[in-house]
Amino acid sequence: MLVQKMKSFVVTLVMTSIALTLQAGAFVLPAHSTVRVLLGDEKQAVVTTALDLLQSDLQRVLDATLKYTSRSPQILVGTVDGEADEWLAAAGIESSWLHRSGQSYILAVNAKGQLIVAGSDAYGVAYGLMELSRRLGVSPLEWWADVVPEPLEQWSLPEGFTSRQSPNVSFRGIQLGDIEWGLRPWMARTFEPDGVFPVDQKTMRRIFELMLRQRLNLFWTSVDGAPNGFFDTKVGRAMANAYGIFLGRGIHDPINIAGLEDPYMIADDGFGYLTHFPTPEQSASDKGCGVYYHASYRGAPHDYLWLGTASPFLMCQQLSEAMYHDASRVWVLNVGDIKPLEYQLTLFSDMAWDIQSVRDLSVGRHLEEFFAQNVGRDVARLLSIYMKEFYHLSFQCKPEHLAGTRVGETADSAVDWNQVRDLPWSERFIRHRLDRYDLMRRNIEWLSDSIYRQYPSRRDAFFELVEYPVQAAINQNLKYLLAQLARHNHSWLASESVAQTWRRSDLAHNEVQKLTLRYNALRHDKWQGILSSNPASLQVFQPVPHTLVTSSLRSDPPAIASFYGASYQASSFSGGGVLDPVLGLGASIRAMPVPKECNVTYKYRHNYGRDKSTYVEVRLLPTHPIEEQQRFSLSLDGSEPQIFTYDAEVGSEEWKKNVLRNYAVVRAYLPITRPAGEHEIVVTALDDGVVVDELFVRTTAAIER
Repeated sequence: MLVQKMKSFVVTLVMTSIALTLQAGAFVLPAHSTVRVLLGDEKQAVVTTALDLLQSDLQRVLDATLKYTSRSPQILVGTVDGEADEWLAAAGIESSWLHRSGQSYILAVNAKGQLIVAGSDAYGVAYGLMELSRRLGVSPLEWWADVVPEPLEQWSLPEGFTSRQSPNVSFRGIQLGDIEWGLRPWMARTFEPDGVFPVDQKTMRRIFELMLRQRLNLFWTSVDGAPNGFFDTKVGRAMANAYGIFLGRGIHDPINIAGLEDPYMIADDGFGYLTHFPTPEQSASDKGCGVYYHASYRGAPHDYLWLGTASPFLMCQQLSEAMYHDASRVWVLNVGDIKPLEYQLTLFSDMAWDIQSVRDLSVGRHLEEFFAQNVGRDVARLLSIYMKEFYHLSFQCKPEHLAGTRVGETADSAVDWNQVRDLPWSERFIRHRLDRYDLMRRNIEWLSDSIYRQYPSRRDAFFELVEYPVQAAINQNLKYLLAQLARHNHSWLASESVAQTWRRSDLAHNEVQKLTLRYNALRHDKWQGILSSNPASLQVFQPVPHTLVTSSLRSDPPAIASFYGASYQASSFSGGGVLDPVLGLGASIRAMPVPKECNVTYKYRHNYGRDKSTYVEVRLLPTHPIEEQQRFSLSLDGSEPQIFTYDAEVGSEEWKKNVLRNYAVVRAYLPITRPAGEHEIVVTALDDGVVVDELFVRTTAAIER
């Protein structure tokens, strides 16, 4: 014991010596030290909570402790209504904007090497303190994804360091949804067996801590359609106040925030497509406008509650559109059971806080930074590439939708929607998709071996954030795609029998069960019950029945030409403004938003001979109108444009097809005026909100076959 104390003393002495040799203006925290904090007149509960969290983080990262003192403080903490104005002025830092911006903060290192944490209010101070934790290397998901922070021997900020931050959205929140297959059984079995309410004290403390670390401040308390009585108690309200959380009752109920009139809320259709946008009058109203958005959904035409497959690229595009139309007073994300939606929650929180920084970075780079923070910077680039492939394939068809089944259909429907059926894919498409998943499996297995050796402390975080959702999606796809081949008397590999392909399908189903058991047993059963391999007990999660059909697998009709929305070599833009693709968006991952009165031109060469018309199929994101309609026109070689409207009413059969495949389709026969040579198809947006994903040109003969 004495030897250990001597070693600790020597290390502290050495690090202190190193710190003293640095320039006087740098802010340095050596390990094993006492950090002196001067706390100004800001004594609200949320600041105390943030300081307690920072103390815990410093202990884990630097083995350091906080001490509140006015003698030679290293960190100065306060609001601009108090001493912070004087501290910033003395450091020569302009701070008038803090007086005009709620929940904002400045972090700054002054000439004495002191760190100033100045907030516009108590919330700003708390968020500034949580920014220190982030910079120390403590992930907001530290507890929720078991991200073990790396210990350091020293942490510093350079002389003159300054960071100014303020939120885009005033009230940034989450709502738990459909927790009976995850959060509720987990809480009942492991975390809080004696809980009285749907979500109780210990659970909410962890949820509120996550929210504070993510700079969220609004919790919609409606859980599974019923009020949560915990928030009617003094304990519940006091806890929310301690973490800086406002409380509401859901999209159809008033938001209980003093001084805030109920804003005009817009919502998505459950699948990530906002159904409407504020009118100019609503945007100009003092009430403001807000957004309610789903990353998890239960309902028709089919649930997706399982693997966190909501497209971050679609979320970014739709929320950016909402922000552009001034829906920025309140944002709320339906985050299901929280797990396994850790990334979508992080992206949503960061966009609500500073949407431009996310857009400047791009979703792909934001994803990379997420894995750098939570798994390891050395592997973050590869992880982001693999996870983009995961989101792309899930966008084409979510794992929950692979059976071709539906929920919520009427009992007298002519179709038995509980029966497993073929997806409308060709044999070529199925085999290509299987190959992509097989490559993904090999990549993840190779990378997991590297991570387990290089970042052993992050092994659980990697499994929770990457390995489980990816491997479960791989096996769910193997299960159904192999079954579709076998159902039509095809084997996957030429060297195996159809019976062996069926067996592979069954083994893939079993693998999902094993993966889920492994997840729930992590950290000595910490997560027991949090994930289910059969949420809502739907047909899609059962083994596939071994049935045979006599019909043939469909084949894709040949195409004269095909294009991504943003096929640059074959596209030109006109109509004013600059058009940018949203890389990662759509089934093509190169979808192109086309603003009103802008157009894109797709060029190809073909000799039509005696054909009088050609067949064109345009696939578009199934978005909803920003204004009254959603129209575009098609023209071939300068012919009279044909106008099309493609918005589908939520709940209609067309809408169900659109959201399950994630594209709307418009088919047209365009007259041929130039039989041979180069041809041009012009797509012109007549309303805002048009997003072109893919375009196919085929002969009429190919379609008629």
